[in-house]
Amino acid sequence: MIYPSITKIRSFIAVAEQASFRKASETLHLSQSAISTHIRELEALFGVPLISRTTRSVRVTREGQHFLIRAKRALSELESVALELRDEAALRRGTVTVSCVPTIASSILPKVLAVFTQRYLGVKVRIVEEVSASISKRVLGLEADFGIGPRPPKNLDLSFDTLARDHFIAVFPHTHELAGRTSIRIKDLIKYPFVTLTPHTNVRDILDHVLGDMGQALEPAYELRNHYTLGAMVEAGLGVSAIPSMSLSLVGHPQLRSAQIINPKIYREIGIVRRRDNVLSPAAAEFLETTRSVFANFAPTSGTRRRALKKSPAL
Repeated sequence: MIYPSITKIRSFIAVAEQASFRKASETLHLSQSAISTHIRELEALFGVPLISRTTRSVRVTREGQHFLIRAKRALSELESVALELRDEAALRRGTVTVSCVPTIASSILPKVLAVFTQRYLGVKVRIVEEVSASISKRVLGLEADFGIGPRPPKNLDLSFDTLARDHFIAVFPHTHELAGRTSIRIKDLIKYPFVTLTPHTNVRDILDHVLGDMGQALEPAYELRNHYTLGAMVEAGLGVSAIPSMSLSLVGHPQLRSAQIINPKIYREIGIVRRRDNVLSPAAAEFLETTRSVFANFAPTSGTRRRALKKSPAL
């Protein structure tokens, strides 16, 4: 089937609505002969007469009336889509879906949203807050434009662009003997009862890997799925912990104290997870650039709940 051009359809609609080739010619800024050719070609294509004309009148045939209704509806849909696409290109409308770990959703992402939504009021941003393992699945399934979180396991279909290094900090009760310290070695920290996240989470995998390289094994007193519960356990004096500094807001217990972990410093990379073959919409591309800009100006404040004491040597 050879489909007619939009120009020919517009010529037919103009003639049908105005019952005049001359008026259609003036409206479309085309010659009457060009419009007549368009009508003849449409009739030849469909094999039915669309316009009946005499020296005195122009009339739409029964077949022409049927085509007119559908043709106007089709052109209206095309014009609507064209307007929507132009609005999206101009960032006057659109939808962005971002998959994000809770760490980022509770710390930096609100700053990104505040900047972006102020600039682009018509663009809707949908945030899917989930664990890091789910980000890769959602991005690969094209259920999210991109993800923000830790580096995923190697996958040829995914790309990862680092935004920041999220260093681990030690967390302990304000009454703990470590509460006055500003730094501590991880091997000394785990000598105390230790509270951490469950196995196969990003944080736990990093801790297990670092300690494994040191020839030590992590034997937690408690293993939890939620940062807030972890913070409650530590605040209750049931142990100490090590978490990424950006996770401190998730712990949510003001009586906790923190210190840098050194020798070695432990960190995880936080960045953009994208499907390699996915071309971002203008709105998604702009949200991504806003994310990069906010991250570039963000400095984690891991010591906000630490007492202002003089530095002492690491244990």
